[in-house]
Amino acid sequence: MEKLYGWTGKILRVNLSDGSTSDISTRNYLPGFIGGRGIASRLYWEETDAGTGAFDPDNHLYFMNGPLCGTQAPAASRWIVMGKSPMAVPEQYAFGNLGGRFGAALKWAGLDGLMITGVARKQVIMVIEAGGRCSFEDAGHLWGKDAFATITSLQEKFGNKSCVATIGKAGEMKVRFATIVGSGGISATKGFGAVMGSKNVKAVVIRADKTELPVAEPESFKSIKQEISGLWKGDASGRYWNELTIEDIEKVEDGYCYSCPGICRRGMYQSTKGVKGYRKPCVSAYYYFQQEMDKTGRMAEATFNATQIANKHGLCILELRFLVNWLPEALKRGTIDQRETGLHLADIGTSEWIETLADLIVNRRGVGDLLAEGSRRSTRGLGTEDLLEGMVTKNGFDADYYSPRLFITNAPIYATEPAYPITQLHRISFPMVKWMVWMGTEGMMGFLTTDKLRHLARVFWGDEKAAEFDSPDKKGAAAVRIQNRSYAMENVILCDWFWPIDFTGNVETGVGDPSLEARLFSSVTGVKMDEDEFLRSGERCLNLCRAIYLREGRHGRRDDVLEEFNFTQPLTVQDPPVGLFNPELMMPGKNGELFTCKGGVVEREMFEQVMDDYYRERHWDIKTGLFTRAGLHGLALEDIIPEMEESGFIVEASR
Repeated sequence: MEKLYGWTGKILRVNLSDGSTSDISTRNYLPGFIGGRGIASRLYWEETDAGTGAFDPDNHLYFMNGPLCGTQAPAASRWIVMGKSPMAVPEQYAFGNLGGRFGAALKWAGLDGLMITGVARKQVIMVIEAGGRCSFEDAGHLWGKDAFATITSLQEKFGNKSCVATIGKAGEMKVRFATIVGSGGISATKGFGAVMGSKNVKAVVIRADKTELPVAEPESFKSIKQEISGLWKGDASGRYWNELTIEDIEKVEDGYCYSCPGICRRGMYQSTKGVKGYRKPCVSAYYYFQQEMDKTGRMAEATFNATQIANKHGLCILELRFLVNWLPEALKRGTIDQRETGLHLADIGTSEWIETLADLIVNRRGVGDLLAEGSRRSTRGLGTEDLLEGMVTKNGFDADYYSPRLFITNAPIYATEPAYPITQLHRISFPMVKWMVWMGTEGMMGFLTTDKLRHLARVFWGDEKAAEFDSPDKKGAAAVRIQNRSYAMENVILCDWFWPIDFTGNVETGVGDPSLEARLFSSVTGVKMDEDEFLRSGERCLNLCRAIYLREGRHGRRDDVLEEFNFTQPLTVQDPPVGLFNPELMMPGKNGELFTCKGGVVEREMFEQVMDDYYRERHWDIKTGLFTRAGLHGLALEDIIPEMEESGFIVEASR
């Protein structure tokens, strides 16, 4: 690779403690780790000790884009934030995924990423300009301001075209679930806002003009883009999501990420009272709807404002979703005093109640100091961990979205991923919801018939038996293939609402093309890659991440488990959209015959069979879930073998 296409060749290391900067050559990690999560994970492996705490100066914080970012490749300009997460229980390596224009602007400034370490002596703004130059400005006047006010102030100073990633007061106060919030309505969870706050960084601003980035194979790039358009364009494709639906709220402007057609319907919405905010139709827009429905019978202003309040302060909506579900019972029990906190039961469902809760947390006032530690840590402190049953994993993340009791293929994903693996869960849930629309309307809506679903399973999940949810057959292998693709997408950093194009009504089969990601990557970078090699890049990254998890305290199969409720509590209901189109929780079984998951649990024997299949496909030891030498050699990860071997994480394969 003499000339680089897609990559700039440089990652900027910033040492906040002494204000110095230096360059890391991207070439050292190419082509094997690609970019995004792959390169960041490799740097994390090399630079971060297992015992480093999330708020320690030596916790490196990575802002990384991918090789397609900033080009005209569709839905390929996302970026990641990565490091040791304070939100996880215990603290561990994790990453957040964001959109907007920030990642593209970082590329236009000449950088494939930032690695930020140390602690600034005073509160600062990092300013990145063309050529990858970094300077610091005083942030004292912005400390204490919310995220929205900070973004407005910085764009007034640096121009409306500047891209900002900032923290609210939650990050300053090291609330463990503080987010990074950015211009254009972007947000990253996993507590990295608190990491920024611990480093005295209020914001990172990028000032770089849009640049037309050359691609290695222009004609091929153009042709592949036309193929992609043919699969997603038009209502018949089934690729578009519905507009956000909240009473008294209307969309006033589309707000798509850079070089994305916006099939997620993301945009700027406004309430009748003039409150504006970016939204798309996912859980972040609706996390408070049930409380408002219970109080008023409507899903309207309070639901809308709840998201705005979270983003303003820089609080993770997934964690707030837990809080609003278990706090009422803690208040009823008297574990938390309504009078001292102002969290009166009678007010739940109003905007004021959420604002009071947020104020307690970001100011760490009273019980808010404990709540700022997150649900798992705070309920432990209150002696009320039972309130999280069926809701929150032992690691502190969502335990039951797209439940393994419904989608058994998700069981190995939940079991092996310590942080919330939503992009992987989508690989099953998105096409299955399309099938449920067809099934639930008896073919009046939708196009993804059972036969087409089985074809999709064969093409994208490895075998049509992967679409038979009453059997363990091929489910572990399907989970492996799904994870490998998801990790590969996170290396390139593709939007998981757009990619992969696995289903489409624009072709007779109803199934898209699994080779598109690899061919698009090749046309931009000039690095030849087919689908198998693309998936292998994801497998390489996953194994490296597995090594990091082991180094940070996991123990292989002993920890690769589901929360106990999956085996003991019958499944009764599922959140929309599953519950809307499929209230009886019907699923396709053997040869496509329907059966119901309602009242069902994960059978322990089936789970163990699926995990055996999973480890076998991974070339890990089946008995322990640990590495084998042959498995790592096959992924060009030989250099991590000595440390893994010394720590006892490599064993002879059992049968």
